Amino acid sequence: MNGPVQARNDQPIPNRIMRCAVVALMFPAALGATGCSLISHLGTDLRGASLGKTFYVGGAGPFGNIGTLDVPAGLRDGGYEGAIEVFGWQSWLGGTLRDQLDRKRNKGQARRLARMIRRHLDRYPNSRVNIIALSAGTGVATWALERLPEKYRVANVVFLGSSLSRQYDLSKALRRVDGKLYNFYSTRDRILRYAIALSGSIDGEFQGPNVAGLYGFAHSRRSDAPTRALYAAHVRNLPWRRAYARFGYHGLHTDGTNPRFIARIVTPKLTRSDDRGVADDEKPNNGEEPATSRPTSLHSRAEGG
Repeated sequence: MNGPVQARNDQPIPNRIMRCAVVALMFPAALGATGCSLISHLGTDLRGASLGKTFYVGGAGPFGNIGTLDVPAGLRDGGYEGAIEVFGWQSWLGGTLRDQLDRKRNKGQARRLARMIRRHLDRYPNSRVNIIALSAGTGVATWALERLPEKYRVANVVFLGSSLSRQYDLSKALRRVDGKLYNFYSTRDRILRYAIALSGSIDGEFQGPNVAGLYGFAHSRRSDAPTRALYAAHVRNLPWRRAYARFGYHGLHTDGTNPRFIARIVTPKLTRSDDRGVADDEKPNNGEEPATSRPTSLHSRAEGG
């Protein structure tokens, strides 16, 4: 097992954060094009690349940098030995709202992530690539999967507080996933419940808070047999449980990035086939039936989820 997470140079982390903040204030135009790469690299730890790689894709805006340090720390504490790369995609000009609404830019960032996945697999073709994504980052991660050529595949994907609409068609992305897409969702998430009603989902749907981070993914009842089979094989909707609170996940929007939750609940799902994480009497939902009995749109009323 690798040692504790370290910064990629010898500069103390607090000084690097301060420098990044100063740069953000002094040169906002430059940062608008690339985001603050120093922030995104703080949690990156490229040791163990031959064993695999996990990308962390944060949420929208400066708020989206939550998890930059905690997710890598949790992975290491949980025994993950591969490389960890924090993928910085957020803009600084326009902030959270731009990141949530600028589909063209977000698709461009997804292409960049897909290229990074390809480069890793070209260099280490027998290693396993995983993705952990938070909030709007789940949209970027999904579009990156959709952009991968057929020969490139990832092992497992974890979504935390996804702001994708719950009936977004995942079938193209799922064809690039060998293992599972674990979607942790919580009806206690106030950010998704109230903010998304105003901004729309990351994929541009305006149906109120009808997003996968609140209610789980569910395919249309009109979906064809191959789509149903993909969801059944790969999608696991995992609702918030009170037991998660002892790991710092209380069902709120960014709680899933808590390093204790990442170490104890998320990391095992990346390192082995593991459907645990729901109560023994609760079957993980694969999108075949609504993840909740509460309809949230006319579309879900008409089709049952």
